[in-house]
Amino acid sequence: MTETEKKGGIKSTNTPSGEEQTGRASVNFIVKDKSFEKFAMMMILGTTGDAMDVKMNFFFTFWGLNLLKKKFKPKVAGMPAPMKGMAANMFKKRMKKFGIEDPWAMIKEAVENGNMKLYPCQMTMELMGIKKEELLDWVEEPVGAASFLEMSNGGQIVSL
Repeated sequence: MTETEKKGGIKSTNTPSGEEQTGRASVNFIVKDKSFEKFAMMMILGTTGDAMDVKMNFFFTFWGLNLLKKKFKPKVAGMPAPMKGMAANMFKKRMKKFGIEDPWAMIKEAVENGNMKLYPCQMTMELMGIKKEELLDWVEEPVGAASFLEMSNGGQIVSL
């Protein structure tokens, strides 16, 4: 049995910025797609984790990095090209019926609570020429894949 298991899943790790994270093992997500569906999954999982006081780390790489860009509007992937934006707006209207007025405000609140962290991929940013200034102001500093995997040590990793 590991030390983490002996402590009931309680562990201590450091984020790339050196900040200590203590608590139950985190759930870590790799977001590699810019679609509205992936955005909705991230929003639901991240804000639910926040409500349950679960540490959630999201690593945005390749096309998923677009979700962190200011003013980016995700579109529904499973629709013909002319209908992708319209379908996203239909989903937003449905979400409002469930009390989700502003999904980004919910995500920002979870980030500010410290339970949801959004990490842009440093290498993808360099490959695609994306500057930190193009991203939302409240995302974490960019990290590489190795840093994300180190941070995820002992937690679950899920690919979205």
